Amino acid sequence: MMLTPQIVHFLDTLQMGVMMIDREGIILHVNQVGCQLLGLRLAEVKQHHVSRITPGAEMMQVIREGKASLRVEIRFGDKTLLVDRIPYMEDGEIIGAISVFQDMTAYEAAAQKISSQERELHQFRELVEQLYDGIVMCDRNGIVTMINQAYCDFLETTMEEAIGKPITEVIENTRMPQVMETGKAELGHLMRVGNRDIIVSRMPMREDDKIIGAMGKVIYNDLRELRSMVERYNIMERKLDFYRQELKRVAGTRYSFDSIFADHPLLKETIQLAKKVASSRSSILILGESGTGKELFAQAIHGESPRAEGPFVRVNCAAIPKDLMEAELFGYEDGAFTGARKGGKPGKVELAHGGTLFLDEIGDMPLDMQVKLLRVLQEKEVERIGATRPIQVDIRVIAATHRPLEKLMEEGKFREDLYYRLNVFTINIPPLRVQTGSIMAMAQHLIQKLNRELFTSVTGLSPRVEDVFLSHSWPGNVREMHNVLERAIQLADYGSLELVHLPTYLQERKVVVNGESVTLDLEAELAKTEKKVLTMALQKAEGNKVKAASLLGIHRASLYRKLEKYGMDVT
Repeated sequence: MMLTPQIVHFLDTLQMGVMMIDREGIILHVNQVGCQLLGLRLAEVKQHHVSRITPGAEMMQVIREGKASLRVEIRFGDKTLLVDRIPYMEDGEIIGAISVFQDMTAYEAAAQKISSQERELHQFRELVEQLYDGIVMCDRNGIVTMINQAYCDFLETTMEEAIGKPITEVIENTRMPQVMETGKAELGHLMRVGNRDIIVSRMPMREDDKIIGAMGKVIYNDLRELRSMVERYNIMERKLDFYRQELKRVAGTRYSFDSIFADHPLLKETIQLAKKVASSRSSILILGESGTGKELFAQAIHGESPRAEGPFVRVNCAAIPKDLMEAELFGYEDGAFTGARKGGKPGKVELAHGGTLFLDEIGDMPLDMQVKLLRVLQEKEVERIGATRPIQVDIRVIAATHRPLEKLMEEGKFREDLYYRLNVFTINIPPLRVQTGSIMAMAQHLIQKLNRELFTSVTGLSPRVEDVFLSHSWPGNVREMHNVLERAIQLADYGSLELVHLPTYLQERKVVVNGESVTLDLEAELAKTEKKVLTMALQKAEGNKVKAASLLGIHRASLYRKLEKYGMDVT
């Protein structure tokens, strides 16, 4: 078989691959497109047997039988080729064969894309059928192009009847034409269809900033059902709120920052600091004398933190016997020791997972337990007594004490590393005695609170009782005042509290000298005398603070401090 230059040139102009072989299967020519599809150069294959490129049995069969093999797909590398093989004849004799092939990979990708689009369209239609109580679309001329079965059922029509009609004929009172005209969506609008009120949303559909149609969807097809749903939702909200409060009560938290009466600037500053650090993850150390409200602050911080829905677990380190401290804090496994509860028991640290662990009176914790607590804080894991593996815990620690930890560290009774681990934020609660100007306000606040709880009608304190309250040092702070007032209010029941209503230890400090009731408490008597002298000086100076300070021989700032101390007018 002879290939003239004209035939070779013609074959190279074709946009499909062509390969010619002679009767023996020797490759005579592969055109340029064919070489590109096969990734070969002509010089590499010309005058070689066809089997060098591809299994040649099919081509040789075409030559032997004289029958064409058409539209056969073969894989060649990463390509899919569509191949036609035909015998080449001259003077009625088969002298070779021609293979014509083209790349079908692009066609396959296109077919897959079309198939994928068809699946997506089917899924979209299925989704539309499930969406809302009804959905409809129209083109720019207001002709319905799509409507789901739910809307058809509601309108008592069919898709065949609705699609292709003007939307104004399908849906009464529709505003879809107005939405296309204005280009503004209408969301959650009330619409009357037949004898039912429904809520719908309508929005324009755009393509390249041009409005090409509109879509409408029914959100609720019966307002009666919506009202019922809202009522059920409100009931669930009330129940949820109740259960939240019950959870907090069971978890041990009763107090919030609103529970703290703060009339003195020092206490107000303390509350502001506590609120600021509540949202952090860091440990907090609360310092304050007995009765100042350390646990109240701890519960308030927990309630203001992101862990508010978690447990609040309190551990009184001073009240737990030393030999029970480890089991109480870390828990134990079944059979860990004689008398251990069957099934084991989780410790306080484990119970506080996801919430807050409040270590009250941390200064009384034994040294060996301080080491184990430090490990829990560092590793975020706890190991029960008798356990073989630790348990991961997520806790926020708030510690409190009335003892001077710095002094305990000097004495070797408190670990320095634990102190700095706990003391990321320090909150100092001022004692009641330094809030002198707020003592009477605090007393009045507690009286009102106790009146509500005890159903009494006490109006306040008599002048004699006021003197006692102002002169007393209140070593038990707010807790002591609360207990004193609770006893006195129940004895008095109504009216003002008198000296006789106070506990004996406060009454016994009073004696009669020259017919006047005085106290043997030097501090109290000095305070009473100082208050009396201040009153006389102000009267003589006709209320002029500068002149009164001059008469007393003290600086004006000192006068203001004394007036604030005794709750006298400083304006």
